[in-house]
Amino acid sequence: MTKRIEDVSFEEINEIEKYGKHYSKKNFWDKIFRIARKVGATVLRPALILYYLLEDDKVPFKHKAYIVGALGYFILPVDLIPESILPVIGFTDDIAVMALALKLVNDSVTPEIKAKADHKVTEILQTNKV
Repeated sequence: MTKRIEDVSFEEINEIEKYGKHYSKKNFWDKIFRIARKVGATVLRPALILYYLLEDDKVPFKHKAYIVGALGYFILPVDLIPESILPVIGFTDDIAVMALALKLVNDSVTPEIKAKADHKVTEILQTNKV
């Protein structure tokens, strides 16, 4: 059953925000390139949508707090399900956190942001370069 944004608890939102201390651009791009070929667009696309939202000056500060938390969780080397043991399944928790963050910031996601993320996913998967 999919949660409506109105049903997301304060605790869940607070959990996302607390991971923000792990976010940095360098760590984000390092992880993207390290996992790109292993996970493909399923993980890369939501991560890049969040990244480009974070870079957008029109996105409200509150939304950026959620995004930084979700990307910090994505970067965090300790996961509930380790990627090193179960390569694709190990990203399930990352995808869940990013999906929740995307629900929280959905009204900031524009077609341009999606297109930029899709273009970058294609570029990364084809060339593995920034």
